[in-house]
Amino acid sequence: MKIDRAKTSLFAGLLAAYAGLMLANPVFPPLARELGLTEVQAGMVISAAALVFALASPFWGWLSDRTGRKLVFVIGLVGIAISFLMFAVAGHLGLIGALSGAALLAALFATRVILGALVGAVPVSAQAYMADVTGAADRSAGMALIGAANGLGTLLGPALAAFLVTFGLLTPFYAGAAIALFAALALSIFMPPSPRQQSMDQPPRIMPWDRRVWPFLFLGFATVTVIVLLQITLGFYLIDRFSLTPVDAAQTAAIGLLVVGMALAVVQGVFVTRYKWSPRTLLRSGSQIMGLGLICAVLAPSLLLLIAAFAVMGIAGGLLFPGFTSGASLAVSDDEQGAIAGLNSAASGVGAVIGPLIGTALYQAHITAPYIASAVLFVVLVVFVWVHPKVKHAITQDASAKANTAGEHSR
Repeated sequence: MKIDRAKTSLFAGLLAAYAGLMLANPVFPPLARELGLTEVQAGMVISAAALVFALASPFWGWLSDRTGRKLVFVIGLVGIAISFLMFAVAGHLGLIGALSGAALLAALFATRVILGALVGAVPVSAQAYMADVTGAADRSAGMALIGAANGLGTLLGPALAAFLVTFGLLTPFYAGAAIALFAALALSIFMPPSPRQQSMDQPPRIMPWDRRVWPFLFLGFATVTVIVLLQITLGFYLIDRFSLTPVDAAQTAAIGLLVVGMALAVVQGVFVTRYKWSPRTLLRSGSQIMGLGLICAVLAPSLLLLIAAFAVMGIAGGLLFPGFTSGASLAVSDDEQGAIAGLNSAASGVGAVIGPLIGTALYQAHITAPYIASAVLFVVLVVFVWVHPKVKHAITQDASAKANTAGEHSR
C-alpha cells in the first residue's frame, strides 16, 4: 500500500509539473512574434533554460541522495511556479512597450535561466524515486509511468493552453505557475518519503562516458533533441506553411501536441506498464516508428496529415523514453540511482539545448529542413540500436546485483 501511495503521489506531482510546463510550449512561438523576437532569438531564450537544466541535473541527483527525493521534487515544483510568474511579468512589460530590444531579451533570458536551474529537480528526483520503489522486473513499467505522466501532461497542457490563450498569450504562464505551486503544497503534505532512501555523506558519481550507460544517454539526448526541435519550430511552420495567424497557430500547435500527448500517455500508461517490455525491445521498436513518423511529417501536404504524423511520433516517444531511462537505471547499482537519474536528465537537457538552436537555424534555411534532418538522424539511430552490444543485451535483469562486483566502470 505504501508503494502504491508513493507511485500515485509521484504520478500526480509529475502530471502537474508537465501539464504546467506544456502550457507554454504551443504559446511561445506566437508570443515571440508578438514581442518582436526573431526565430534565433526565440531559440536562444528557450535554450537558456535547457542549458542550465543540463548543467544542474547532476547536482539534483547528488542532492536527492543526500537529503531525499521528496524535498528535491518539491523544490523543483516551486521553481516552476516562480520562473513562470517572472516570465509572465516580463512578457507583459514587453507587450505594453515598457521593455524592448536587448532589455526585453535579457529579462526573458533570465527567467528561463531560473527555470532551468530549478526544474531539473523534478525529473531527476522522480526517476530516482521510481527506481527506489520498483524492482528490476518492473523497472521499465515504473519508468513508463513517469513517461505516462509526461504524456498526459503533454495532453492536458496544450488543451488547456488552447482555451486560456483566448484570454491572452500570457494567461497560460500565470496558470502554469498556479498549478505548480498548488502541487508543491499538496505533495509536501501527502507524498511519502522514498522507502529505500538513506542519506549518504558521499553519494557515488557516474561519468557520462561510463561504458555501462553512455549508449542510453546518447539515445536520450538524440530523442529529446528531435522532439524539442519539432515542438519549437511547429508554431513557425504553421504560420509560414499554412498562413495561420499567431493565435490560430498557437491553437493548432496545441492540438498537435495534444495528439502527441495522447499517444505518449496511452503507449506508456497502458501498453508498456502492462506488458513490461525490455529496454531493448522498446528502443528498437521506438526508433523505427519515430523514423516513419518523421518521414510522414516531411511528406504531409495538409494539417490533418501533419497532425497524424505527430501522433506516430508520439507513439515512438512512448516507447523510447522508458527504453533509455530504464536501460540506464538497470545498468547501475541501487546506490547509483540518484547519479544515473541526474545524468539521464542532463542528457535530455543537452538535447533540449541543441534542439531549439539547430531547429531554428535549420528552419531559417528552409521550413522543412528540421524534419528532413531529424529523419536522417533516426535512420542512423535505427542501425545503432540494432548493432550496439549494450542495447542488444538491454533485457530486463537485475544489474544492480552484479554492479557492485564489476570494477569496470570505465570512468
